[in-house]
Amino acid sequence: METKKMSKAEMFFNKAIKYPWLIIISCILLVGAVTSQLPKMVIDTTIEAYIPAGHHSLENREEVRDIFGLSDPIVVAVVNEEKEGVFTPEMLNFIKKLSEEVQLIEGVDPEKITSLSTENNIYGTETGMVVDPFIGEIIGSQNEADKIRKDALSFPLYKGNLVSIDGTTSLIVIELLDKIKYGKQAYKDIKKLSEELLSKEVKLPNAQVHVAGEGGVISHQAEYIDGDAKKMTPLAFLVILIVLIIAYRTFRGLYLSIIVIFGSVLTAMGVMAAVGVPMYLSSNVIPVILIAISVADAIHILGAYYEILAKYPNKSSREVTLITMKEMWRPVTFTSLTNIAGFLALGLTSTVPPLRMVGIFSSVGVLAAWLLSLFLVPAILILLKPKLSKAYQKATLEGGIKTDIFGRFMEAIGRSVLAKPKFILGITVMIFIIGFLGASKVYVDEASIDNFSPATDIYKADRLINSKMNGANTFDVMVSAKEDEGLYKPENLKKIESLQRYIETLPNVGGTTSIVDIIKQMNKSLNENKEEAYVIPDDGDMVAQLFLLYSASGDPADLEKFIDYDYSKANIAITLNDGKYTSAKKVIEPLKQHIATQYANGDVEVKIAGWMNIFYYWLGGIGFSNYLGLIIALIAVWVLTSLSFKSAIAGLYAVFPVFTAIFMFYAVMGYSGITLNTATTMFGAIAIGVAVDFAIHIIQHIKDSVTKKGLSIEEGLIDLFPSTGRALLFNVIAICLGFGINMTSSLPPFIIFGALITTCVASSFLASITILPALIKTFKPKFLSPVKTN
Repeated sequence: METKKMSKAEMFFNKAIKYPWLIIISCILLVGAVTSQLPKMVIDTTIEAYIPAGHHSLENREEVRDIFGLSDPIVVAVVNEEKEGVFTPEMLNFIKKLSEEVQLIEGVDPEKITSLSTENNIYGTETGMVVDPFIGEIIGSQNEADKIRKDALSFPLYKGNLVSIDGTTSLIVIELLDKIKYGKQAYKDIKKLSEELLSKEVKLPNAQVHVAGEGGVISHQAEYIDGDAKKMTPLAFLVILIVLIIAYRTFRGLYLSIIVIFGSVLTAMGVMAAVGVPMYLSSNVIPVILIAISVADAIHILGAYYEILAKYPNKSSREVTLITMKEMWRPVTFTSLTNIAGFLALGLTSTVPPLRMVGIFSSVGVLAAWLLSLFLVPAILILLKPKLSKAYQKATLEGGIKTDIFGRFMEAIGRSVLAKPKFILGITVMIFIIGFLGASKVYVDEASIDNFSPATDIYKADRLINSKMNGANTFDVMVSAKEDEGLYKPENLKKIESLQRYIETLPNVGGTTSIVDIIKQMNKSLNENKEEAYVIPDDGDMVAQLFLLYSASGDPADLEKFIDYDYSKANIAITLNDGKYTSAKKVIEPLKQHIATQYANGDVEVKIAGWMNIFYYWLGGIGFSNYLGLIIALIAVWVLTSLSFKSAIAGLYAVFPVFTAIFMFYAVMGYSGITLNTATTMFGAIAIGVAVDFAIHIIQHIKDSVTKKGLSIEEGLIDLFPSTGRALLFNVIAICLGFGINMTSSLPPFIIFGALITTCVASSFLASITILPALIKTFKPKFLSPVKTN
């Protein structure tokens, strides 16, 4: 009997896995080597991480920080909604005690605590200007509290910034020595101390404390990274295990897939740690993404393996494995490449460094899964005795196989689709029309506080501060004179004042503060506290004298957050009562234009800095990069599928159902008001790379049915659903459940990301098993026809 000649693919894999134990040991050593780097991983939730190094907004921020000693503070909001508000002896003594005891917390800068008990009132007496703390000694009577209320609310610098206008809320602003080193624990300690002191010192029923601030946000995010990593990764793994057990009902089908999953995740995260890339907030999705995606190759290889074994139960392990790899190497390779293309499109086009890292290191994980699936899985299969899966029964007399309920379910869907192909194509046209209108409504927006659930204390505190105070969102404007002591000049101070008044006219600006407010208050104190004296003196010598008087009466260090040592640079602190990108844009863009026209060639230079300025530039680029990433991903996927099937038309067929699903979901975003933001901008390019897998396997199966089995295109379509269709069903279930684990995140943006990409991949699956077969049956493309030979 003549032995059938091996194909090139069979010969390659016969040689590649000739020594299976060598393959197995090599894979263990390589994955083990990169896994050993995981202890080097560090967490970075800083704002600076989300803007490219060297960006002018970062440089401006660092300059302002260095000169004025500013940082991202943790803010304690002290609230009492009763008539007297915070101006009762109990509440004021609580503020004083908390301001003192918080200094003892590790990581807190004891010199950088701002509250009613640390800030000075400036007023005039018969003997001259007096600088005294608002809260000096322990408050013993309501009369004393009432005086503090009058003083605080008559000092414009602090009204709305340190104390709410209605007197019900006061802030304690706490700066840290090192937010990365101490932030997470300091936030917890401050919150615990605040709550314990409140319950011990204050007996008022409506008294509350809330802890927020930019430093609090950063600290909270670090805690969420830990919590999500401990919860989401094991949960995703468990869900995939259940899918695998149902899919193949064999122990080897389970552990072979687990090996690929572990190898993929550990390689990606190990390489990430080895090259010094930290764990960002967005990096939490990498393990979950890889768990969902890396199992797909193993599912298809094992599905083909058990199907071939059912057809040829008497063949050896090596023979069945080689036939499996001959049939599956191409679709597995090109689906992996399209996944990598989608991730790299995100990695190469995103303007946000942490999102670039998601794309790059997810690609590393997919590459590892591909190599393990092509070499480690067959190496292990060769060593194992052939064993049928209960999901596939032995061959019938007609030469086919009987599959289980899932295969029969897919076959029923296939027959329904093929019965009405034109109806399905008509629905597709309607989707495009509706989708275009919805997709045009998508816009970029985000607020950092939206990273937290409305039920969290930090979210409530942010909303409280935005409603009661001038705002919880800040940025800075630094005004620099061209000479030392240039800010003694009244004309320069008046330029700062004019700039403040302009900024206060812009939307969502709650207020501004600067050294000008201190100077005007000092001038007022020397003029019998008359309101009309709350102005900048016209004499530069008088300004210099005011600073000298303050040095004699108070601590000159109190002014360092407003003006530098040389009196040449001043900071304007601006608060916004809305932290959204669109709100920042409405302030920063007109402010930039105003500075360019009014301060271009004058005696002072003006720079915008601070957190909201960074946020503006961070979000400003993601719209363009998102759509660029989508275009690159679509082109890359089209090129790869065209190469796979040696036909540009085949590439278009593969991409079309995916494009339809992506387009529809941008429309859903537009109609439902879901914005493009740090999380949602990830889903499009990733979904394209992942979702096209379905189309590749479908086209490959039909092509093989026509060219190798001699079936017609219609017969190939019917043959597709119970076998490849069944594998695709479990593929999409695994991917959707894996990505769906993101919906258990503590962070709302990741919940939305998980929901979007899960639904989008499911829709791509539905589009691939409906629109693609309908197109193929209706138009019978030539790339599926057998190649004619003479």
